[in-house]
Amino acid sequence: MPSGYRFSLIAALLLTSLAAGLHAAAPALVTEPAAAKIEPGGRPHVSHKKGVGLAERRGLGIAQLEAINVAWYYNWGPTTKLHTRAQFVPMIWSTKSLDAKVAGEYVLGYNEPNHPKQANLSVREALETWPRITMKAKYVGSPAMAGNPVKGEWFPAFMRANPKVDFVTVHWYGGVDAKRFIKYVEAVHEKYGKPIWVTEFAPQTVASSAAQPNKYTQRQVDQFIDATIRWLEKTSYVQRYAWHHSYTGTSALFDETGKLTATGRKYAAAHAVSKKPKNRDAARSPPQ
Repeated sequence: MPSGYRFSLIAALLLTSLAAGLHAAAPALVTEPAAAKIEPGGRPHVSHKKGVGLAERRGLGIAQLEAINVAWYYNWGPTTKLHTRAQFVPMIWSTKSLDAKVAGEYVLGYNEPNHPKQANLSVREALETWPRITMKAKYVGSPAMAGNPVKGEWFPAFMRANPKVDFVTVHWYGGVDAKRFIKYVEAVHEKYGKPIWVTEFAPQTVASSAAQPNKYTQRQVDQFIDATIRWLEKTSYVQRYAWHHSYTGTSALFDETGKLTATGRKYAAAHAVSKKPKNRDAARSPPQ
């Protein structure tokens, strides 16, 4: 055997042995968990229930969504421009959005159709156009009322027609009494027997906050957040909830620069992981 060939053969054998040894010593590649196994919102320990109403049209975006630490959000419209792990839930705000295409399993119905400055629809108009909303997604949220959906006239009349409604959406701006808030939501569930999404809640509306920004102290608002979220998390028929940013005062989540306020930091820190529902609603509720 020529010396040059013998040297080449020995070198090849050495390289093969070295490669085999490195391969045996190297740890196996770890595959990243599938997206479905990542905690909603891309953050650990964020409750799947906790969300926020994020007004993208007013300049709120990904920085605010990530800072507030939520699993889902909506923007009062049918689509979003944000790319995030947090789940976007579309809304058909009024009949002007009926032709919009939406994505996902959920859609929220008309926003405060009983208010002249919101969707502003009669019960008849809402019922006539409702099938155009229910065809858009598997699970459909009711129209959300401006005011009490139990004591008012609009929503009971709408529900008497037995439209497709998989969960009832609720708004609350009744101050910092957590017990009143809880009784309010309980009454809605008792009346209609459906899962609840609290899609807007805060002590004050935008208008009230602008007029009286210091009506409630930070301590009062912090205590309200603690008590309400504790109850919302443990109550199985409450599937989702979302704070409403008031822009000014102690109900605001973000300041004028887009940074978290004291209330925003409090809400962002509230992220108890909820348990699986065990009561009678669990068997017939849409997935959370």
